[in-house]
Amino acid sequence: MFAKRKIIMELNSELERLLKYSDIDAELKLAKMKHPDYPSDMFRQVAIMNEEAGEVTKAVLHYYYEDGSIDDVKKELKHTAAMCMRMLETFV
Repeated sequence: MFAKRKIIMELNSELERLLKYSDIDAELKLAKMKHPDYPSDMFRQVAIMNEEAGEVTKAVLHYYYEDGSIDDVKKELKHTAAMCMRMLETFV
């Protein structure tokens, strides 16, 4: 019985992890549709990624000091992760 419960817990944990990646993938697809002309210049790419990372910082500050939402922090983290993936895709 214990082994069965452990397997179920591991599967639930893996499902939660995959759902997070699914959200990032959906954000990446949306960004590609919204901004199809992604720069080939690495400096512009990293500027886009850093702009999103700045939004994470802003969301964290709002969360801690201005009664912001943890959901806003998660949303901005997904945006940043999507831009990291988009940049990474240019190297493959």
